[in-house]
Amino acid sequence: MDYMKEADKNTEKGWFKKPDWDIAAQYYEKAAQSFKFAKSYDRAVQAFAKASDAMVFASSLFMAGRALENGGNVLLQNMGQPERAADMYKRASELYMRNMTPDRAAEMLEKSAKAMEPISVDSAIDLYIGACNIYENEDRVRYATDTFKRTVSLLVKHKRFDKAIEVLQRLGNVQQVMANKSAYFKTLLSIVIIQLAVGDEVDASKRFQAFCSIDGFVQSEESAVAHGMLDAFEHRDQEYFNQTAARQHVGFLDNEIARLARSIVISNDLIGGPGPVGHGAPGGEQYNDNKEYPPRHQHFNAPQPPVNHIYQAAPPLQPVVPLGQKDVYRGDPYGSSSANQHERPHDQGSIDSVPPPYPHDERQEDDWRALTEKPSSTAPHQQQPLPGTSPGRNYTQEDDDDGGLL
Repeated sequence: MDYMKEADKNTEKGWFKKPDWDIAAQYYEKAAQSFKFAKSYDRAVQAFAKASDAMVFASSLFMAGRALENGGNVLLQNMGQPERAADMYKRASELYMRNMTPDRAAEMLEKSAKAMEPISVDSAIDLYIGACNIYENEDRVRYATDTFKRTVSLLVKHKRFDKAIEVLQRLGNVQQVMANKSAYFKTLLSIVIIQLAVGDEVDASKRFQAFCSIDGFVQSEESAVAHGMLDAFEHRDQEYFNQTAARQHVGFLDNEIARLARSIVISNDLIGGPGPVGHGAPGGEQYNDNKEYPPRHQHFNAPQPPVNHIYQAAPPLQPVVPLGQKDVYRGDPYGSSSANQHERPHDQGSIDSVPPPYPHDERQEDDWRALTEKPSSTAPHQQQPLPGTSPGRNYTQEDDDDGGLL
């Protein structure tokens, strides 16, 4: 009580006296600590509020904000009044901003948001986003990563997926500026998972295609996980999706997003395409649930169709005689039924060769022997010239030539 009286005296204005706000603030601070030690929490909060006002008049904005922060802590921890605590934190944030200390201002908004989470989710979300805005506007993005993650976690927990994707995109921009590729790829995978949780597999695929143009993402494990999930959605394979969602890199994501990924159930209805695909589904193809899909790197390096090689086997030879023309060796059209039924003699110079049957032309055995047996007469080039004739020549000679050869 003595501290409060002394503080009040220093705030009074007289004929020859001005208020001494610095001394008043000190007494209010001492009074607040005494009330807190005595477990008179309500009076301690009042004393902290008066100390903050005195410090504002003394142009000590940082100390004024800290006094309100201490009062909020008493309200939240000792009195169980989160709404009043959130209000004091918010006022403290404003004082920190006036003092040009944005980091502390953003921290106060985060504390206010945590206090409001059990009471009003919308208010908590607005406070979290306000803290993110402070980090971005004051060019303090390197301190904003945890705040963005807490915001996303709250949004996903309460199924505010559209807002969560928006905040994740802002987080990705922050990570891209910081050149933190590992965290950036996790953020991109989180966006794909949330899109699939919403059921918009078309937009998830479009975003994935856009992410593939980012340097290094195609070779990352996050890309392989996203590709596997999209393949599972495309083929309506819940088992394969569960296997992909159980991979280690999904566990590295935010807890709420990892929990969301493992709770996704694939619908049997296709968003686009000819129709549902499943066991005996009309308009769809029978699908094998045991099929293993290629990993992400095989998706972009798909094998090309085989190319004809010079050492490949040559095609079978085609018949020389066109179909329908007469075969001079067989005496019948090539490819006809009679030609296919009868084979040519294996040895035409043998007497013992058996002539093939000719259903339309009955030949006598003597005729066949005359055609196949060796000639008994001397060959033309071995014949002897007849008496009175000149020997034959293999060249031509004119009557009036001189015996020269033409």
